[in-house]
Amino acid sequence: MITNEVIAAIYKKYDKRPKSIDCLNLALLFEKAGIMHDIMIEPETSTMTIGSILPDSPFHEISLKNVFAIVPFEEWTAIVMHSSIIFLNHKKPISSIHIKQPSLSLWDRIKGVG
Repeated sequence: MITNEVIAAIYKKYDKRPKSIDCLNLALLFEKAGIMHDIMIEPETSTMTIGSILPDSPFHEISLKNVFAIVPFEEWTAIVMHSSIIFLNHKKPISSIHIKQPSLSLWDRIKGVG
């Protein structure tokens, strides 16, 4: 089960981009969710299109330069980025997107913002 603690650990562990796009485990992504989610990679522009996500969503097409890691789970595969994670189900063409809440600065906490 993917809990808030697991999501926090993913952001903490994968907090930097890989040295190159070649370091991403794209084979794992295609093996687990590629056909189910109609994933396409455009090598010329280094973009990934996820067909199971609506075309008007900002997560439908993403640059591979923004992907920090691809993490497998039992029923889901996570595409980790700086401030969001796309979870793709292995058995159904459903996805879930987690958007990281911005952390408050010390000044914001003093002012009582948020």
